[in-house]
Amino acid sequence: QPAEPTTLGYRLAQYGFDLLTDLTELRHVRAGIRGKGFKGAVGTSASYEELLTPAPNASPAEPTWSATQLEARIMTAIDLEPFPVATQTYPRKQDWLVLNALAGLAGSLYKFAFDLRLLQAPSLGEWGEPFGRRQVGSSAMPFKRNPINAENIDSLARFVATLPRVAWDNAAHSLLERTLDDSANRREIFPAAFLATDEIVRRATRLIRDLRIDEAAMARNLDKFGTFAATERVMMTAAKLGADRQEMHEIIREHSMAAWADLAAGRPNSLPARLTADERLTIYLSQEEIVQLLDAGHYVGDAPERAKLLAKQIKETITS
Repeated sequence: QPAEPTTLGYRLAQYGFDLLTDLTELRHVRAGIRGKGFKGAVGTSASYEELLTPAPNASPAEPTWSATQLEARIMTAIDLEPFPVATQTYPRKQDWLVLNALAGLAGSLYKFAFDLRLLQAPSLGEWGEPFGRRQVGSSAMPFKRNPINAENIDSLARFVATLPRVAWDNAAHSLLERTLDDSANRREIFPAAFLATDEIVRRATRLIRDLRIDEAAMARNLDKFGTFAATERVMMTAAKLGADRQEMHEIIREHSMAAWADLAAGRPNSLPARLTADERLTIYLSQEEIVQLLDAGHYVGDAPERAKLLAKQIKETITS
């Protein structure tokens, strides 16, 4: 059901903010990735301490290392921070954090693609994904223009969303870290998660780069439904001029329901004509004022400014 109008930029800003959140989370998770380190079979470093303890006949001049120093030197050489504590395995919660971050990104692009599929439907027709001149939408119906990239994104994103649960089970069921029943699935979930997410991002990039915008369809939908949203302006303006707000609400509601019935029957939107002809309204507002207030094209508040501010924030974050 139509709500109040918004701008294309503000609609895209919603997806942009989600993706900015994902970028922040991915960077945070990436910066926090650690290795098990060198701590021996159960993490106590007992064997290393034994190995590094100088022999009774060792020269006092020989340098001595602790197990912690040995670990630090090796991990520095491979440019990876060690976990401060670990047992036979590194904490498997790290796996869940990584896959959860990927699933978050997939979820954001899933929503973008899902919304695009709705907005590409002929009943709205405001957006559309690129469609090649010789592209086939359906082998059975030649007229079809299916949003295959958006559908592919949603299909893969659903799959990626299932993988953090596997990692959660691995972490929660690690059973004193003495079981290897996570080994087989970890060989599957990580390559699959990264490959699927990479494909999601690749297709989403193509969609965003070549997104088709039908301004005529936008104008048509705004003309058809915009007056309903703009009735709030009529009600509030009349109230400021002394009208009873609740009475104005009921008058506008009655006319709105009648106008919806006209649209459902295939007739033009009769709401402007109904409101301008109602003397209960025109004692507060002239017909010209009502028509002007019903112009929803400018009833977008500070959406343009907010979208620009977010675009600036995204650009600064990406380049930082």
